[in-house]
Order: sequence, then C-alpha cells, then structure tokens
Amino acid sequence: MTRISFLIFLRDGAITAAIDEQFNLSAASGILAISVVSIGELNALALKRNWGPKRVESIYHELNKFLVIPINSKDVLRLYGEIDAFSQGKLKGQPLPAGLSSRNMGKNDLWIAASAAATGATLLTTDKDFKHLKGVFIKHQYYAPQDYL
Repeated sequence: MTRISFLIFLRDGAITAAIDEQFNLSAASGILAISVVSIGELNALALKRNWGPKRVESIYHELNKFLVIPINSKDVLRLYGEIDAFSQGKLKGQPLPAGLSSRNMGKNDLWIAASAAATGATLLTTDKDFKHLKGVFIKHQYYAPQDYL
C-alpha cells in the first residue's frame, strides 16, 4: 500500500529509487496497491494545483499499475474502527505502547491504514502519522523526505 505523496509525484526521485531498490517495485512479480481514498486525495490535489490534462493523464497511466483497494469491505470497515479507537487509547484490551500518547488521526489516514491492515500490505509513506500503528495493525515503512534531498 502506498501513499500518493512519493510514488506518484516523485517516481523519478531519490525516494522512489530507494523504495524500488528496497522492495523491487518495478518487478512484475510485485503487487502495487493503493487505497481508493488516496486516489481521491490525488484528484483533489490535481484540482487545487491546477494540473494540466497531460499531467493528470500521465498519473492515471501510472495508477493503472495499481490494485485499487476499496473501503467497503467488512475487514476495512472493522479495522477503521479498531485503528481509530486504538489511536485514541480507547481500544479495550489493546492499550497504546508505553511512551505513546493518544492521537486523533485524519479520517483519510484511518481509511488508508485500515486498507493496508486488511490486505496485509506494507504501507510505504513519507507521512509520520502511521508510525504508532507499525507492528500493531500494519507493516509500515517511513521515508523521511529530508533524507532524500
């Protein structure tokens, strides 16, 4: 599972090269997945930044390589609630690990995390908002953008 922030926009950049080297994403044997929510975020970003038709078409061409994960499955819906409750320190029988405080996750991030958890995909992201879920709900690999400038 990928966040759109790097794989699409920086597909020729240093972060994408590092990710491809680590996970061999360009190999035909791997499955690239993206949450339908990330595609919605991408559509909003394209409109807000006034991207031209050629750039939007190019991005959708890249998206054709992805398995789109819907959010209307029972597992995704259940995990959305569990991840939200866990993040707020209110999931019965599963407290936050020592040293972590409760937090409100963005609704889109909850959907993306639930999609990754339901599919068992590794969430590759430049977003720190998922770190507290690593090893509890999701496989998570964080890439710090400043490390790839």
